[in-house]
Amino acid sequence: MYLNDKLDDCVMAARAHHTLRLAWDGVHALPAISNDDVSREYFKETDGPDDGLDLQESLDEWKKIGWTIGRDRTMRKINGYSGPYSVNGDAIADGNPSMELSQQQLKAIIFSSIGAEIILSLPEGISVTNKNSFGPGHPWHDTSGSEWESHVMLLTGYDKDGFLGITWAQRQKMTWEFLKTYCYGVFFVEKSETT
Repeated sequence: MYLNDKLDDCVMAARAHHTLRLAWDGVHALPAISNDDVSREYFKETDGPDDGLDLQESLDEWKKIGWTIGRDRTMRKINGYSGPYSVNGDAIADGNPSMELSQQQLKAIIFSSIGAEIILSLPEGISVTNKNSFGPGHPWHDTSGSEWESHVMLLTGYDKDGFLGITWAQRQKMTWEFLKTYCYGVFFVEKSETT
């Protein structure tokens, strides 16, 4: 959960999950990322208040300064990132079709980039306080709700029914139509040797 049930730190929770995926090599142990690591970085980047983070600004911070995990004081940085990409036609409407992703392009880049961080404007009713609105057995597919709350999560893959991600300590399924309706930013991270 990385405290995302107590803090408005979904950007940092997504970073923690992404760091684990980027660090996995099948040989070395995964870094132990604690709630303290996540909250320390979160409050550092917000300058104190619990009022959320802008994903793009936080990615800039991850690239330029990095963050530390546990006793290892190595600054874990990324080489860079690309985005925001669109999946709903906004990039084409804004005159930059190169920033628009098709369903197949998104799948290919999730695979090659080991995930994608996305910004959603979740419809009313989906929240960490409503356990019946997310996680196993609760795929996101209904596109009739009005946009309600901004949320960042890590997309980790896909299957025949749509896309898979991690949020609120659960694997989350969603359809392509849901993603197109509620996603307003997709970012891909380029790992470095210290990530």
